[in-house]
Amino acid sequence: MPVSMKDFRVRAKEEMDEAFFDRRFRLIVEEFAALLARLDAIDSDTDNLVNLGLTKVNEALVPAIEIAQAAAENGFLVATSSTAITLSQDLETTLQVDDTPARALFAATPFVVITRDGASLDDWAVFQVDTYDRENGGLAGTVIGLNGNIGAGEFSDWIISATSGLAKSVVEGIATIPGLIASAQEAQTAAEDAAEAAETVLASGPVASVNGQTGVVVLGMSHISGLVSALAGKAATSHAHTIANVNGLQAALDALDTAITALEADLGTLDGGAY
Repeated sequence: MPVSMKDFRVRAKEEMDEAFFDRRFRLIVEEFAALLARLDAIDSDTDNLVNLGLTKVNEALVPAIEIAQAAAENGFLVATSSTAITLSQDLETTLQVDDTPARALFAATPFVVITRDGASLDDWAVFQVDTYDRENGGLAGTVIGLNGNIGAGEFSDWIISATSGLAKSVVEGIATIPGLIASAQEAQTAAEDAAEAAETVLASGPVASVNGQTGVVVLGMSHISGLVSALAGKAATSHAHTIANVNGLQAALDALDTAITALEADLGTLDGGAY
């Protein structure tokens, strides 16, 4: 019960002894004690209110600060995904965007580029987005182009970059890459088949070797049996022969000389005859 002024009123002829003052001082002390107790309660309530306010501030501001920091570090068009998957051409799949402050900022564009954390800049894929659910992070779409080793195996360290400015011609060009690769592979297969056929023809054809040699053949005179000795028995390109070196030449010349002499005698007889 609160203390009032009547508790301290002095009655007529009241003796002011020790009991008179003790009773009044006790009321004063008790009132101060009650006030101190109420002050302690107020301080406790004040502390609770401050702590509650700070908690609410942290709950509201910390995520906002984290989002702002993520935006400052990564921009508004970059997110990550830990979905374990092997990318392949024309693969229809859903990547789970990681639940980080970046997800709240990420806005998927019609086409996104997928790379890997720390991988080569030559390793990337183009992903055509069908739907994106920011609340649960589901990014659904189709892989329309691959480059490098991005599809070499199952990975889970994806970096997804929205590419709102990606030109249609670039996307179309990327889409033709699989066809070009297929054409190149077909040409390679055809060349390998042609080489195999040629090798078969050479192996089974009428000429298996040249002068007993196979592979790249280089022929010299010594490789043809008897050629060197046959050439050694032939006459030289310049000659210094006498009549005796030609078989029968001298006898033919003598016979020719006798015939000439007889012809001359006959002619002399004809010149001296009578008419």
